[in-house]
Amino acid sequence: MGLGLILSVTAFSLSASAKGELTQALPPQEVDILRDVARQYGLSSAQTTLLLAIRKIENGGPGLEMGVASDFPAHRSHRYAGDAARSLRLQACWAAGTIRRHFTGDLDAFAKRYCPPEWAHWRDMARHWMRRE
Repeated sequence: MGLGLILSVTAFSLSASAKGELTQALPPQEVDILRDVARQYGLSSAQTTLLLAIRKIENGGPGLEMGVASDFPAHRSHRYAGDAARSLRLQACWAAGTIRRHFTGDLDAFAKRYCPPEWAHWRDMARHWMRRE
């Protein structure tokens, strides 16, 4: 009985420590921008978590923060690459629009749309980070 209690407390501690890990893994000013965009686009809690996870997964530099149109160098979503905050906001808007239109809770289907060549790996990373919000 004592060992069961210890194991359940340990499991709770591990899950509690993972809680909030996603937002802690991103700079606070980026989290603020992403949450603001999520509110602007009317994203649900799960969709907002996915938006944050995309930022962590893609981890792109200015103009590619969310991986939007990474295969198209002249894409309009890259136009503010010289202004980090403005660029992240624009990339987040493109990603939020895609999430709002295409994420229904089926992460497989969304991953196939968002990152077709490596969708299974991308989905696994998204699942990993989404569990940590």
